[in-house]
Amino acid sequence: MDRIKGESCLDSTEISVLNDCMSLDTDNSLLNPDSFPFALLPLSMRTQLLQPDRVLEIVFQSLKELVDYELAVVLSIEQGNVLRVRKAFGPLAIPALENFSIGLDQRKDIAEILQSKQPKLFHQSEAHIDTYYGIIDLPSGHSCLVSPLYIEDLLVGMLTIDHRSCNRFSPSIVQFVGTISRLISVSLIQTDASTDLLKRTRVILDERNRLLDENAQVFHDLIGVSPTWMRVLDDIRLVAASELPIFITGETGTGKEQVARTIHAMSTRNQGPFIAVNCSGLVTTLAESELFGHEKGAFTGATTSRRGRFEIADGGTLFLDELGDLPLEIQPKLLRVLQDGIIERVGAEHPLHVDVRIIAATNKNLEDEMTKGNFREDLWYRINVFPIHLPPLRERDHDAILIAQYFLEKIRKRPGYGLVEFSDQAIDKILQIPWYGNVRELRNSIERAAILARGGIIHAEHIISYRDQRQAMHENVLIEKSEIGSLEEIEKHHIEKILMQTNGKIYGTDGAAAILGLKPSTLQSKMKKLGIQRPARS
Repeated sequence: MDRIKGESCLDSTEISVLNDCMSLDTDNSLLNPDSFPFALLPLSMRTQLLQPDRVLEIVFQSLKELVDYELAVVLSIEQGNVLRVRKAFGPLAIPALENFSIGLDQRKDIAEILQSKQPKLFHQSEAHIDTYYGIIDLPSGHSCLVSPLYIEDLLVGMLTIDHRSCNRFSPSIVQFVGTISRLISVSLIQTDASTDLLKRTRVILDERNRLLDENAQVFHDLIGVSPTWMRVLDDIRLVAASELPIFITGETGTGKEQVARTIHAMSTRNQGPFIAVNCSGLVTTLAESELFGHEKGAFTGATTSRRGRFEIADGGTLFLDELGDLPLEIQPKLLRVLQDGIIERVGAEHPLHVDVRIIAATNKNLEDEMTKGNFREDLWYRINVFPIHLPPLRERDHDAILIAQYFLEKIRKRPGYGLVEFSDQAIDKILQIPWYGNVRELRNSIERAAILARGGIIHAEHIISYRDQRQAMHENVLIEKSEIGSLEEIEKHHIEKILMQTNGKIYGTDGAAAILGLKPSTLQSKMKKLGIQRPARS
């Protein structure tokens, strides 16, 4: 093709002004949602305008007003050194162009143009293979312009502009296309980012919906509808399908192990084991063997090899409850498992690889424990990847009633308890009690109340909290202390009691003196001293 000698549709002043306008993309003012009058558009229209494909359409509609083309195609670079059609515009755009690709290893001519980073206008007499040969039959001598799409030194694709007539693109047009290619490159990258974001958002939404549908029953034991509790359930849904370590905090009795079991049930590891370990119950000298196992003869009493909890949990989930009580000597070994998935049995020569997801929990403030030197800082940062805080029951609005009803439903399934139910006063009392022992305390209270109610109506006096019990015990102690009195009072009370039993009889083997181990005269002297009147014999 010969070089086009037609007149430019833009003069130098117009091109200069246009170039200044195109430079505005650096601050994204062309489609800035906060700019005026864009912000005045309805939300649905703004969303439609900012769809990835729509952005390219706007760019090429504007380009059509300045460059007379019949086919404009944007191609993006992909892995394997391949250009693939992203979008085609103009009357010559046909469905066959969709997903059309060009291998740069086969099209060295196009590869050379891309390496030059400059737009290429083919001469009329220049021999070359049409870009879309075999897809679109363009006449000999048609106007053909190719422009590489770069952002600095990064190749993002290629722009082609064609017209069936000759002499449609002048040098000024070539210069203009070289300039606008930079804007199209930015638009292409932004479109890719937007598309990727939309895909990832869709994947997350689909996964969330799948979890909601498939695992609805998994939340059966996590009762509650308060906003604070719903946030916990949202966190569980979000993190369950990942492989991240999870750190659960909360007061004692808030349900940390139940949450851990739910996360395991909703994860891809749900066919593997769920192993729970209470770190506060680990003896320091045996903690390493308990967690990581030992070889035969590793220490006195190790008569056989033994797998540790990490090996047993391989392919599943290991729940480390009360992590704050884990012996300081064991913490570096736990850190290694979190980082590399490597354990070593006590006495072993070679390490073992384990595939375990770790969920840890504590009711301690580990930051305070770090300050005291009881917990490693590097382990804290490694385990605290995704924290979930369980609110105390007193901060969960009316969830206590729902949980109490849940426990009562379970009790009703037992023989003799089918008619047990709460009175209105009992429900009011459940709401009034702060339940410092949380769900565990509430459950124990409902179990006790059902027994006290003998399987019938549970009244307010049957609902007793741990603090109520402690207060009652304290009051009983005070009463008992007030009843003890002095030694003489105790002696007087005891003698009077024995005299009542013997019907006032003092002498003889069955008399009060013999029972008390005293001489009758000694007993009579004590009675006189203590002011004890001998009861009349019946």
